[in-house]
Amino acid sequence: MSERPERGAKSDRGPILDLTVRWRAGQVILAVAGIMAVLALLRPLAPGASPRLRLAVTLVLGLGVAASALLSSLRSRGPFEQLAFYAFLVLCLDGLGQIIGPLGWPVWPLLTLLVAAVAVAEPPAIGFGVAALAGILTAADAAAGGFLVWRPAVAATLGWSALVLAVNQALRGEKRRLSAALAELARVQHGIDHLQDGHAEVPTPAPGTGLRQVSEQGRRSRQAERAAELDRWLGSLVAAARAALDAHAVLCFDFDREKEKAYLRAADGPAALIRDSVLDLKGDPFAFLLERGESFYATDFKRLLWSLPYYKGEVKVGSMIAVPVRTAGVVRGALLVDKLEVQALGGDEPALVQAFAGLVAEAMGQLRAAASREDVGTEFKAVYDVSRQIANLTDPVAIRVRLLSCARELVAHEGAAVVLSDKAQTRYVVENAEGWANEFEGREVGLLERTWAAWLLKSDESSLLLDDLQSGRDRMPILVLDEGGARAESLLALALRTQQKTIGALILTGKRGTFDSATQRVLAIVANQSAAALHAGQMIDHARDVADHDGLTSLYNRRAFNESLARAVAREDRQGGHFALLLLDIDRFKKLNDTYGHPAGDAALRHTAQLLTHQLRKSDLAARFGGEEFAVILASTDHGGAEHLAEKVRAEVERGRLVHDGARLGVTVSIGVAVWPGDGREPAALVAAADRALYAAKEGGRNRVVSASAAPAVEVAIPEAPV
Repeated sequence: MSERPERGAKSDRGPILDLTVRWRAGQVILAVAGIMAVLALLRPLAPGASPRLRLAVTLVLGLGVAASALLSSLRSRGPFEQLAFYAFLVLCLDGLGQIIGPLGWPVWPLLTLLVAAVAVAEPPAIGFGVAALAGILTAADAAAGGFLVWRPAVAATLGWSALVLAVNQALRGEKRRLSAALAELARVQHGIDHLQDGHAEVPTPAPGTGLRQVSEQGRRSRQAERAAELDRWLGSLVAAARAALDAHAVLCFDFDREKEKAYLRAADGPAALIRDSVLDLKGDPFAFLLERGESFYATDFKRLLWSLPYYKGEVKVGSMIAVPVRTAGVVRGALLVDKLEVQALGGDEPALVQAFAGLVAEAMGQLRAAASREDVGTEFKAVYDVSRQIANLTDPVAIRVRLLSCARELVAHEGAAVVLSDKAQTRYVVENAEGWANEFEGREVGLLERTWAAWLLKSDESSLLLDDLQSGRDRMPILVLDEGGARAESLLALALRTQQKTIGALILTGKRGTFDSATQRVLAIVANQSAAALHAGQMIDHARDVADHDGLTSLYNRRAFNESLARAVAREDRQGGHFALLLLDIDRFKKLNDTYGHPAGDAALRHTAQLLTHQLRKSDLAARFGGEEFAVILASTDHGGAEHLAEKVRAEVERGRLVHDGARLGVTVSIGVAVWPGDGREPAALVAAADRALYAAKEGGRNRVVSASAAPAVEVAIPEAPV
């Protein structure tokens, strides 16, 4: 019997060279380089040397360069490998000089380039070492000629040492200049000296003290906190934009027109991004945005896109779009999105970039508005923490609950509700409610109905304060028509508005005198913050929805299907259940395209997707699998149920009427059915089983349903899903 390895023992499989072996290998190859350097003093590659010696030396030099280069490229390399690599490079160039020198071709220019490159990339000690080795070999070459040309050898040796010294001094000066520039930038950026000090203590005003009475230091500290909060918010927005657009990088710039500079406020992208970029507004794309106020788009424009100033070095960007960020109708910044692919950022993506630019504008506008509210009393301090909490929330339910809890903490109301309008602006829903309004939670009310909530949602007013609801002649219900009379004496309603659009309202009721102007101002701030957070969540959800769906059929795309299939396998494996998978393929789709054109093919895809969706339950999921293929996940469905539904879908597609450009198109589908776990436990195996059944349906004459259990065992290559 073989012994089992002890726990914690090293596996036989590991890296090619561990650290100990690599250290020894580095020493050995450095020693070989030293021996070859001594041998080079005898000029073994000169024309009069033995051919066998010349061959042996050439092989050793070539192998030495290859081996030292390999060791130098590994992680955690030591100094021996790097020194050996540079030594072998010098020896190779010297050997080349021995061969071509008699022909009148000097090798010192190549040695000069090598010394300069090492001086830039390595510490001064290594640079001087390489220069010294090159000088020794040059002296040896001069000695071999009887020192007839000793002056050029001395000049070359001194010149290489001087080159290393000059490069080192230049790099030191450049580093000092850059450090000073960055320090100055950090000091004056946006006029906040200690913006980078995120842990500075902020003086808290005493109870009853207005914000105007707080010291200048406290005011500036609050400005820094607002700027840091904006940066965090912008960071989450650009991260969401990059994920939604599958972009190479997304950057948000803030413009300072007085200084004619663009400051990078937030970015999400590769490590090559310069995170503290300060660019000139006179160059494109910023000059174009300021002059025309329109979006800037460039693709396959190497002179501009391959030398973008916010990257370290050259990055081969293929396409870029820059969208102006406006607040109060003025361009205050820009949102830049770039991709490495040429002719990218088309279709619906520019509109999505515009939407994210709107969110950025709203965030910047709120920061500037916050700076102008310093003359308001201490009630703003009371809601600061709440606003920050809401800004960090992304779940709509959590935002609404926090809004209601804030209202409850600030004022003793008798009833409260958060209502939200639908996208069509035709009705509103009582999403969350407290007090007497709790019984109406979930109710839908048309905006044409006579309620105070509907009145505020339709009007341009930002708030409504009525302290005597029962005395007015225009009496009407607050939330719903059948709520009953005399529900409240006082009403405070605050619109949830974003980008000049009312998306909902906060409704509060209480006794007479419960609400005053101070409460109205405080809750207006919280309502605005909540509206922005709710709108941001809606936009992020919309972006995710766009990223998960196929643009032509509106079904889920292949990536979303793969994720749903993996979740279905995990869920049913945990619960001990089962589900079915259908793979559909439109029959003779290529012939349809060739005969009637690709628009007809697109119409057939949309037609099939609509018929398929009508046959499914809410718990089922349909996706465009690729090309003319569709995939369906049927939750909690066995073989019999899956085959029955597949047959209904097949028959419905066959009976369906599709007319395109006056021609009636006959569309049929072939369907393969597989059931988890009998036909495959892993997602790939289940897809392979369904595809095998689909293949059998095609071979059997098309326009039919075949189950994997009845399909012959034919190996079918399944293409990898795109990432």
